[in-house]
Formats: sequence, structure tokens, C-alpha cells
Amino acid sequence: MSLENVVALARNEAGIAAAVGILKQRFGERAQTGQAIREQHGHTTTYVPTQAPDIVVFAENTQDVQDVVRICAEHRVPVVAFGAGSSLEGQVNAPAGGVSLDMTHMNRVIAVHAEDLDCVVEPGVTRRALNEYLRDTGLFFPIDPGANQRLAEWLPRAPPAPMRCAMARCAKTYWR
Repeated sequence: MSLENVVALARNEAGIAAAVGILKQRFGERAQTGQAIREQHGHTTTYVPTQAPDIVVFAENTQDVQDVVRICAEHRVPVVAFGAGSSLEGQVNAPAGGVSLDMTHMNRVIAVHAEDLDCVVEPGVTRRALNEYLRDTGLFFPIDPGANQRLAEWLPRAPPAPMRCAMARCAKTYWR
């Protein structure tokens, strides 16, 4: 595939500048603009060159996520969700700049409902961490996406190609 047909998205420079200032004030050291961290959060294993965000914000709870989304919406700034950055399809690219919302610190299991065979987890929980949490309950999450990905990274989209058929049925059964 050629990059000739890739259309550059317009950057909202004024909105980005305003949002970056507000986010730095609100999140302090959890809002980072250093080049290395921005490149890490915009790097994929696709043919598309790194498209770094303007700022990376590390969320620790739902309120943090809500605040980032509200601030970015007010200033019309793109938000890119970031899990582990294992993007094979370019999901972490920020072609119009904006904010990378890193949720790796949101890694708690909120509730386990054994009677319903389901659980509530934050987006940073990995399959391995969930199974460790469930170890003494007799329950486990049987789907293995490989590479111990965070559950929120692969459940919303199609499972990896080699496992697509089996996992799509299995995830529908085991994950609601």
C-alpha cells in the first residue's frame, strides 16, 4: 500500500494549545509533552510513519478520563485511547495531533459476579492479571489474544485474524 493517497488531517493549533495548557494544569506530572513519550504513544508497527500526539495524559480513574474528554471536546481536539501500544493497525496514530489518553494505570478489577460468570474491569487490566485475580475462585478467562494484551485493546474490535472465528464466538459467550 502506498502513502500517496493518505490525506493529512487538519490540525486545530489553537485548540491544541489551549487544551495542552489546561491538561498540564489539571494533571501536573501525569500530562507529559516530552518528545520520547509522545513518539512512543504514536508509534505503530504499520507502514505509516509515527504520528505523535501533542501530549500524553496518564489517567488513573474514570474522572480523569471524563475530564480529558470534556476538555478536548470543548477545544475540538482529538483524543486517542492508549493501552499497551501494541497497535498493528495504526490505532495509536495521531494524524491531527491531540491527546494520547494512556489508561495503563487503570488496572483494577472492579467486581466479579461469579453467579453471572462476568466481571467489571478497568481498561488497563490484562488477561493474565484477571486470571491471577480469579485464581482462587475457580473461574478464569479462557481467551488468550497472545502477548498478554490489555483486555480493552482487543475486545472492542475483531479478534486477531488467526483466532477470529473461535474467539468471536468465545468472547461473545464469556465477555458481556
